[in-house]
Formats: sequence, structure tokens, C-alpha cells
Amino acid sequence: MTGMQADKQLMALQLAESRTCGEMLASAMRRVHPKANRRRMDESAFLIWELGEATVRLAISVPPKEGRALVETFKRLTVRELEDPSGRE
Repeated sequence: MTGMQADKQLMALQLAESRTCGEMLASAMRRVHPKANRRRMDESAFLIWELGEATVRLAISVPPKEGRALVETFKRLTVRELEDPSGRE
């Protein structure tokens, strides 16, 4: 039981940290794209942050070549969203 509670506490701490970092990323994105939809940008920034952390965890758990490819794919996807947070091409 204690382990489950600790996991929940760690998860809550990690989530709070991701929200804070996502808010900082969204703030930077708004400076670049001041007219973009704020809610959409906040959601994108939070998800970019979370997916970045997950990508790194995944990349270090697979063979190096595959890990590098996963990180490069994440970067490519993220750059698209950062360049155009409205979702338009």
C-alpha cells in the first residue's frame, strides 16, 4: 500500500512540475504567436512537455539507434507545432 501511495505522490509531483514547465513554454509561445488561441497553445505546450519527457524515457530504454530516431521524430513533430500553433499548414 505504501508503494502505491508513494507512486501516486510522485506522479502528482511530476504532473505539477510538468504543468509549471508547460506554462513557461506556453508563455514563450505566446510571445512568438500573440494572436494564437490561448487555450490551444496552453494544451499544446503542456502536451509537448509531457511527450518530451516520455520520449526521453523511451529513448533510453531502447537500442541507441532507435532512441535517436525517436528523439528526432519528437523534435520534428514539436517544431511543427511551435511554428504554427494554430494547426494551419
